[in-house]
Formats: sequence, C-alpha cells, structure tokens
Amino acid sequence: MASLIQFYQQLKQLARQSNHRQLFCLKGEEHWAITQAISIIDTEQVAYKWCGKAPSSITANNYNSLLGQDIELLILNMSEHFDANMFAAAEGAVKGGSIIILILPKIIANTDYFSTYIEKQLISFAFPIINQETALPLVAQSRVNNKPDNDQYIEQQQAIQQIMKTVTGHRRRPLVITANRGRGKSAALGIAAATLINEGCSKILICAPSKQAVKIVYKHASLTLLEKQHINRLIFIAPDALYIEQPDCELLIIDEAAAIPLKMLAHFSKRYSRLVFATTQFGYEGSGRGFALRFQQQLSQIAPQWRSLQLNKAIRWAENDPVEAFTLNSLCLMEKQALSHFTIQDVQPRIEVINKQSLLEHPTRLNQLFSLLINAHYQTKPSDLSALLNDQDLTMIGMYHEQQILAVLLINREGGFEPQLADDIYQGKRRPKGHLIAQSLTFHSGFKQAAMQKFARVQRIAVQPILQNQQLGSRLLSWAIAWARQQQFDHISASFAGSEQLIRFWQQQQFQVLRIGTSRDKSSGQHSFMVNLPLNEKALILHQQIQAAFHQQIKVQLSRQLAQLEAATIIALWPEITNKSGNTQYHSLSGYINANRSYENVEYLLIELLYNTSLASLNQRQQHCLITKVIQNHSWQQVIKEQNFTGQKQAQAFLKNCICELLNSIPREK
Repeated sequence: MASLIQFYQQLKQLARQSNHRQLFCLKGEEHWAITQAISIIDTEQVAYKWCGKAPSSITANNYNSLLGQDIELLILNMSEHFDANMFAAAEGAVKGGSIIILILPKIIANTDYFSTYIEKQLISFAFPIINQETALPLVAQSRVNNKPDNDQYIEQQQAIQQIMKTVTGHRRRPLVITANRGRGKSAALGIAAATLINEGCSKILICAPSKQAVKIVYKHASLTLLEKQHINRLIFIAPDALYIEQPDCELLIIDEAAAIPLKMLAHFSKRYSRLVFATTQFGYEGSGRGFALRFQQQLSQIAPQWRSLQLNKAIRWAENDPVEAFTLNSLCLMEKQALSHFTIQDVQPRIEVINKQSLLEHPTRLNQLFSLLINAHYQTKPSDLSALLNDQDLTMIGMYHEQQILAVLLINREGGFEPQLADDIYQGKRRPKGHLIAQSLTFHSGFKQAAMQKFARVQRIAVQPILQNQQLGSRLLSWAIAWARQQQFDHISASFAGSEQLIRFWQQQQFQVLRIGTSRDKSSGQHSFMVNLPLNEKALILHQQIQAAFHQQIKVQLSRQLAQLEAATIIALWPEITNKSGNTQYHSLSGYINANRSYENVEYLLIELLYNTSLASLNQRQQHCLITKVIQNHSWQQVIKEQNFTGQKQAQAFLKNCICELLNSIPREK
C-alpha cells in the first residue's frame, strides 16, 4: 500500500510541475480498486470528489453537480462500464496540477466494444494502468516545467471588452463566443456582467438550459461587484420563460447556446438588439460545431454585422494537457477537417453496413464517422459514441468513396414483442427501454399490434456539409428501405422535430405521418413527428388503421394541443390529412362571401371546406391565413399580428377573398 501512495505522490509532483492534469487507472476486482482509492484519500487528506458507485463511507457526487468546481482529486468508478458522459463532464472540473483515478473492470465483456476501445486509447496515451496482480509501473519523468504564463488571460480580457462593447457600441451587432472547456468563457461572462452593473446597468438577463449551468458566471460576477446586493441585477431566466415573456433588459447573455433550440435562438436574435451568445465548442451535453453550422447561418440573415470570438488558450491548466487530449481524441470530440473539394458526380460511392469490429480496429474511421454525426446534430453526446459500438439493436449504414465517409444512416431495431408484453405496453404497465415508435403507436395511438410488429427506426441521417442538397440522404434512405425489406422488418419509420423541410423530405420517400407529439420537445422546441412506410401487406393494414385514427384525431388537435404548430408545417402535411372528395358545393358560404353573414356562423362550413379541398391554388400567405384562423382557431388579433394586417376589417376581407378563390378552384359538377 505504501508503494501506491508513493506512486500517487510522484504522479502529483509531475502534475504540479507541468500544471497538467494526470490520470491513472486501477484495474482489478471492484473491492480491491475501491480500497486502493480510499487509502489515497485517507493518507493524502486532500479535497476530493467521487463519481459512480461508492462504499457507504464515501459520498458519491452526480457528475453534473461538479460544474464550476476546482477539484484536486477525482475518483471515477467505472468498474461496470465506461460512462463517456460522466468522464467528459467530470474531468473538466479538475484543475491543473491534480489527479484523476479511474477504476476499470478486471475483465471486459466480449460484447463491450466501447470499453475495449477506451482501454486501448488509455494505453496509447501512456496513462499508467495499475493491475491487481502486477507490480506498480514507474512514473515517467517529464522535462516539461510550465512556468506561469503572463499572457494566458489576454483572450479572456478581450472577451470581457467585447461583451461590454455589445452594450456600449452599435445596436444589432450580437457577439458569439465559442470556447473549449477550461478557457475562462463563463468567468469572462460573469466579470463583464458585473463590470457593466458597476458602471450603472440595472438589468442584465442571463439565459441557459439550467441555473446550474451559469454557476461559474454568478461566482465571478459576485467577486467583481462593488456592491454585493447588486447581484440581483443579473437575473437568470429559463429559455421557455424568455421565449414567452420577452422581458426588457440592457443586455441578454445566452450561455451554453448549443443546448437551446435553434428556433428560440433565432427568435431571441430578432427580439433583442444587445445580445451575447456563448457556447462550449466540444461539450459533454452537445457540440458547439453543430450549433455553429446551423445557427450562425441564420444569424447572418438576422444580424449580418454579428461578431465572433473564439477563446483558444487554456486558463485552468497548461497547454497540451494530456487529459484534455485524451478526452477530445478518444471521445471523438476533436474537429476533423470536413471535405472541402469533392464532386459527387465524379465518383460512384458504395453503400454498406458498417462493421463495428472494423471501427474498433481502425479508430481513425470511428473518429471520422462520429465527427460527421456531431456536425449533423448539435446534441450528439459522448454516450452516443458508446452506443455506436455497443448497442446490439443499432445498425450503421455508410456511404463511402474509397475510405472517406460521405454520409451515414443509423437504424434502431424496434418492436417484435410477445403478445403479453405488447398488452402490458398497451395498458401502460410496461415501458421497455428504447422502442420509441413501436411503444408510442401502441400506447399513445392505441394499437396493440404495433408492439408485435418489427420496426426499423431511422435514428439519424448525416451527410458531409459540402455534399448536402445533392440527394445523398435520399439515396442512402432508399438503400436502407431495401435493406429493411431484406431483413424482414414490417415497417421502416422515423421520429424527428417537425419542420416543413423535413416533412417534405420524408414524403418524397413515400413515408406518411402517423402521430404528432402534443407537447414541444425540450431539445428542439418543436413538436415531434412520427413517419412510417409499411413494407408488407400485414404492415400496410396496421399502417392504414393507425393513419385513419390519426386523421380523425388531428382535426381536433390542430385547434387545441397543436394550435401553435407552424402554419408552414401544417401546409406540408395538408395533402395527407385532407379528404379527396373535391366536388362538394358550399352554397351556404355565398352569404358569408357576398353578404354580411358573420364568420362565426359559417365557421363549421369553412372547416369542412378546408378538410375536403387542396390548398395548392392559393399563395403561401393565403394558405397561412386559412390554416391559422380556420383550422388552428387563432384569434383575430393573432392573425392581424402574424399577417401584418391594419385591423380586423382588412383581415376579414382577406379571408373572404381566400375562400372565394378556393371555391372557384373546385371543379363544378355538370
């Protein structure tokens, strides 16, 4: 035991000398590994944090609670499996000159490809692994002796100045700050906010996914304020509340912006003229890269003179920190250079199911694949990397040119339950993990057979940015449909945050909507849509039954639970949910169009007209007006505001003209 303490002390001396974090592993039986870790805690008497399973004498911490702390010793018990989210979140709270102890399982299961991959990465990064049965390794001596860096705070000072300029300079020039962890982003936000308050600002709003996320901001604001009670001028507000209430302020700060729906961010950009967005570039809760690709394009349209600042220099540890390098590389969070020069017309790409064992043997391919997924979706997490390798129900289909991945599609296997379990799901007694579509169509839509049939759920489609809008996603999906038939799935389906563009994409592939979630998804701010394509006769019968029930249900929901669904999204869905009768005459509507019959007296006829008529003959503004007023039952005041009418008289005249044109477009019976 004395030799382990000596090993720890030598490693800590090395960490302090370089101002880096150091890591070593305890690999053996869990009881042995925990005993070793406790011996270090007892001997060193240092402030520590423990995450994961702990003995009764130790208080375990939730890794999310470590945000904003300066930890000298961190123990991560991963004796059952390597938790990628835990590691990525917790290591960022460890300061330079400190130690991480990682408890690993004695034996890794043959099916645990991810833990095998992580252990190989730990070895390649030369982190010591102490085995239960073998002698202690030697601590490698380093020639690195990082002296205090007088320039390390220059970027942070620039950030503080730029944040303050957002208030004192020209309007409509929002600032976007991106940084990796440990770069002092949150500290800069807090210092700048407090300095502005010291200079007279009376109300600064700070918005983030949770109050815990801005803990460091408040810490540094409190240290900077001249009058401590003025901390109440820095007001936290949740994204949903900000979206609804839209309170006035002198500055709006949005921290961890990558974790907030893009729709909300765009809305805030239009509403507020003095605005700072900040986000972690490679975070454990989502990637700033996906955020940058999508949001910054929108911001350029809303506020073309927006400013950008990236913090690169580490503050909490010295440059070239080995733990940071391991995290970014091994969890595939390092940005890989995207394709810059590639013409799809010049090649004939191949499509194939990706072998997980081959990814384990070629980490570069795994990094390339996961980098593509991160770019495609800003909420991709480190745990998704674990699922890629370990989830037996997940199939990866890749499109390649030689060894370069061009696009990828992920499919989850769902359903196929026995009748008793299907009945339990139908009654709400059981909820097996996963099986999103199969369970929702069983429980929410009320069709027990759905749980017994087999679904191939498309979880993600990602295409290299330079190759988007060239039909690669459609080609990949067509291949996946044929593969699903070969694999004897009954259905191929998908669930996604509804938008006009996405609905039209799936419709082009002959998928149809079977369900819309009645509440908005927290991550996207949109209602979730479930689309489906039946692959055999048995599946077609069930599909048509669910579809018929959905069409009855949505006619009620559009004026209630879905009343705030975007009109453009409903218009994209309209051909699916309207009846195709087309020849019905509506003579009673002439009294509304040509006389003074009130809207309220003919509303039921207007609803019937729209649900039996195509809207294709009308322009976009006319379609939006009819959908929001007649179908979604928005008030006249809402319609006036949405369509920029001068008042109710103009709005009613416009609506009458829409109905007149719609009636004239219906073929008359001879």
